[in-house]
Amino acid sequence: MRTIELSIADGVAEVLLNRPDKRNAISDEMRAELAEAFKALAADDAVRCVILTGAGTVFCAGVDLGSGNAATNPAERPRVSAPLDDFGKPVIAALNGSAIGGGLELALACDIRLSSNTAIFSLPEVKIGSLPGSGGTQRLARVVGIGRASEMLLTGAPIDAAQALTIGLVTRVCEPDELLAAAREMAGIIARNAPLSIRAAKQALGRSLDVELGEGLRYERELFLGLAQTEDRQEGRAAFREKRTPSFKGR
Repeated sequence: MRTIELSIADGVAEVLLNRPDKRNAISDEMRAELAEAFKALAADDAVRCVILTGAGTVFCAGVDLGSGNAATNPAERPRVSAPLDDFGKPVIAALNGSAIGGGLELALACDIRLSSNTAIFSLPEVKIGSLPGSGGTQRLARVVGIGRASEMLLTGAPIDAAQALTIGLVTRVCEPDELLAAAREMAGIIARNAPLSIRAAKQALGRSLDVELGEGLRYERELFLGLAQTEDRQEGRAAFREKRTPSFKGR
């Protein structure tokens, strides 16, 4: 792969946007490589959590309008966030720098966002006669609330990392040289938990955004009862009784 790098260790995959000279802007080639990478990670049972980050000092400056994207019919291009839309494993965005436009939409498609204290966030599409087209109008409000989302979307104005933390866009702000270590620590904790439980929790959280409370509770109960029959649930109970670390197999 030329525009991203992929590595896997101890159940955690790291996907690196690797066009630092272009501020990691998303080209058609990067779209295709992200789709290929996340498809492979979804099929790899050894991978239990993914970290998405960028090379250099910018996470992602959005779509690269100079790479051929501008000449392509927008209807023919998949959403920037498409590789993550139905990805069943947790994804942590380690936002090493600014996330602008499609870059922020990519981050919003992740489950957890950690940020460098140097990062800036914005969805400036209204300033150029456009609109976020990869989930920005839908996911931002779910994360920060309709009022904060309205301000960001309608003004196109940027916010800094401290503001992002205050409104809940990110859950932690780190020094730049501490960010990846923090993401790896969190990913390691997730990867050591029961993978079927993690998948079920992500599914239940996702469903909670789309249905009324009663239906969400029924779905949660269905997942809960399904986990009760798994080998991992029995292992978890046994490990608790025996005061040892469980060894989960994803079965």
